[in-house]
Amino acid sequence: MPGGSSEIATDSCVAYESVSVISGLPLTIDCINGYDDFVMVGTKEGHLLIYKITFTPAKSGPEIAIALSNKNFTVAIGTGGTRKPIIQIGIIPEHKVLIALTTDGVSTHDMDSHNCKCINLIERTKGASSFALDIQRQTSLTGDPCLTVRMCVAVGKYLQLYYWKNRSFKELREDLMVPDIPKSISWCKETICLAFKSEYCALDLLTGKQREVCSRSKSADAMIVNVSSDTFAVANEKQCFLIQTECADPTKLEDREQSSKKSAHLAVTWTEAPVSLAYDEPYFIGILPGKGVEVRTIRPKLKIDSFPINQAKLAFRTKSGRVFISSTNSIWCLKSTPIDTQMDLFVKQKHFELALGLSNIWEESATLKNKKIGQIKNLFAFHLFCHKKFNPAMHYFSELGTDASHVIGLFPDLLPQEYRNGIYYPGPVPEFRGLDIENGLSALVIYLTNVRTALMGSSNQTVTDAASIVEGGHTLKSKRELLQIIDTTLLKCYLQTNESLVASLLRLKDNHCHVEETERALKKHRKYNDLIILYQTKGNHRKALETLQNQNNTERIIQYLQHLGREQMDLILEFAKPVLEEDANEGLRIFTDDLHEVEQLSRPRVYDFLLKNFPSLVIPYLEHVVNTLEDTNALFHNALIHQYREKTVSLEENQDTRKIMRQKLSNLLQKSDYFTPEIVLVHFPYDDMYEERAMIFRKLGRHEPVLSIYIGALRDVDKALEYCKTTYDKNDPSKKDVFTILLKMLLSPSTTILPGFAKESEEPLQMDKVAILRLLKEYAPYLDPIRILSVLPDDFNMCDMETFLKTSIQNQLAERRKMLIKKGLVKAEHLKAKHDKVYFESEGFTIDDYTMCAKENCNKRLTSQR
Repeated sequence: MPGGSSEIATDSCVAYESVSVISGLPLTIDCINGYDDFVMVGTKEGHLLIYKITFTPAKSGPEIAIALSNKNFTVAIGTGGTRKPIIQIGIIPEHKVLIALTTDGVSTHDMDSHNCKCINLIERTKGASSFALDIQRQTSLTGDPCLTVRMCVAVGKYLQLYYWKNRSFKELREDLMVPDIPKSISWCKETICLAFKSEYCALDLLTGKQREVCSRSKSADAMIVNVSSDTFAVANEKQCFLIQTECADPTKLEDREQSSKKSAHLAVTWTEAPVSLAYDEPYFIGILPGKGVEVRTIRPKLKIDSFPINQAKLAFRTKSGRVFISSTNSIWCLKSTPIDTQMDLFVKQKHFELALGLSNIWEESATLKNKKIGQIKNLFAFHLFCHKKFNPAMHYFSELGTDASHVIGLFPDLLPQEYRNGIYYPGPVPEFRGLDIENGLSALVIYLTNVRTALMGSSNQTVTDAASIVEGGHTLKSKRELLQIIDTTLLKCYLQTNESLVASLLRLKDNHCHVEETERALKKHRKYNDLIILYQTKGNHRKALETLQNQNNTERIIQYLQHLGREQMDLILEFAKPVLEEDANEGLRIFTDDLHEVEQLSRPRVYDFLLKNFPSLVIPYLEHVVNTLEDTNALFHNALIHQYREKTVSLEENQDTRKIMRQKLSNLLQKSDYFTPEIVLVHFPYDDMYEERAMIFRKLGRHEPVLSIYIGALRDVDKALEYCKTTYDKNDPSKKDVFTILLKMLLSPSTTILPGFAKESEEPLQMDKVAILRLLKEYAPYLDPIRILSVLPDDFNMCDMETFLKTSIQNQLAERRKMLIKKGLVKAEHLKAKHDKVYFESEGFTIDDYTMCAKENCNKRLTSQR
């Protein structure tokens, strides 16, 4: 709002109408006070007058009744028995008590008694210059009204403090000394405001500290008016200042000290220095000598009314909308015009703060009042927006729950034009440029973020309480649609104010950005990385990958495909193909990197895809599956064995690579327990890769083919013996005869080569007697002598069998001894068990219904079993 003071452009009364109440009194009015419809007048002649003045809609003028006229009011006060001027009047309405200040001091009077009988005269107050009341109206814990009344009396340079109890004032504390005689005093909570000759001071009753709040001209009258529960207004020549009281909580002394450093704020500038002030929210009423009465406001600084009551000298408010003005012998009443009429006028003139201030005192139903306030605040927010005050405007929109789409529509290019055309505003919306639009968008972002948070926290799917800026305008009811508009707008704002936040918004799982609108905005600003995030969060992975392809960003494509997951296998394989064609090793990372999503991919489909399109990558992929992921699926183990075998066969010329591949095959056949031997065996040649075939037969548990390969094809007795040694198990019928099988082959080498096996050499196999004797000598413990003797030829020299037979006999004897020992131990154990049985059966005990369980902490009765 523009600074300075201005005047309402109207010829009629805006806030008040002046009504003459009493004129031509034959007395001199010295003071005036009142409450509700009652006005108390104290005169120079010591005459007390009490009027009841009521205004009714049926009559044009007020009804005036004299409730009391006591010309001897001051006679009974003090000891002189003479009439004295009434300097000041105070009232405690709830107790019907009138307080009067005369030259005899401060006295209290019963307003319900005849002629307002004197209750008490406070003798210590004789010579007092003024007094101030502090009436605090509160509600007790039980809900009953609670009234606290305190009084400060200025007597010379001392302040006397009292509190009201049992129909009299009691001393509150010791007197306070001030540097000069106060010209005027006022009390608000724990602060007393004092007017001295050249300054206004605030005295803190809790700390005892006194601070100067502003200077005062000696030529002007001292005036202090209570504006609210924590604010004074003081006059200094043509200016009126507001003084904020200090913190009332005695525990917050630091806050009080900080508050004491605040300077007074200029509130009103009058045409002339006033001689009397009154405050009737939100208006200041000042009596100006020779100028009459002026009515002004603080925010904004306006002259509202003026009345040519030139002889006026005193002003006092009795209740909201009633201010009485008195001259020496006449009284006028400034009666408030209808509040709603004032509000409409101020809204029309765009003084929205003033209209809102009036709503605080408008006595109307809550429904109508809230509706009116909402309309004014909406118009005020629109007005603030048009004047580039974006933050306060957004504050009002947020407070009112204004439909967010209406607020967004205030900015250009944020809403689709067809949608924007359906929103109406109180006036033309200005188009901002440069820094203004940036500031506006920043304020809009904060507003929309708060609205979004509130919507997301609500479980309702409809919006029922959104308001339009123009009454009756269309508002959105769908929560989802409103969130879509908000998120899309936030994204557009970020693109213009803070691009780094775009990705954060798009990554939100619950973002509701409109895909097409957001897509256009991102493309317009060339934000392709953010566009990919949009597609990703909305599940439009094909568009995201196509965008990455257009950017030729292979690494990003790989990363994107890696995070798609098992459900998108078709899409992964489709877009992985060009990546693998460009760089096979890098592309294979799509299926092999250490990521959860990658590990969950369908491995059979990946294997099939690579086998058909990229055969060279099959072995690396299968090695990753089998060795790194330790997959136990026989499909992959069989396939890897098959790939190793084919590679070994096809690499006849490259012996080094063939050797490496064959070693990998051998290691896999030895370590893997998950391949299917029957399946892989049929693919191995009969004339090559004997050792590998032997490993497969070993997995099948077929000892004869294994030993046939070692003896007949490879002619390696040591490997045959090693195989027998590692395989033999005397407790397993299928393995305990493995050495016997070897001996048969050594004895009959002509039958060693099984059908289908080729020989390493064309030389005929001869019986290897050395190997036979070595077998009989070194492995005698593993041989069954009965079976061995049955297969040995009749012409075999018994001397060569000496060691074997001795060892066999010794083994048999050792086994027999073990059996005898075991038999003896078992028999001893059996006899002990029989003895224990006889012993325990020889003892007995009886359990009846009274037997208690002996277990600790049990003590339950054992019932008989029948």
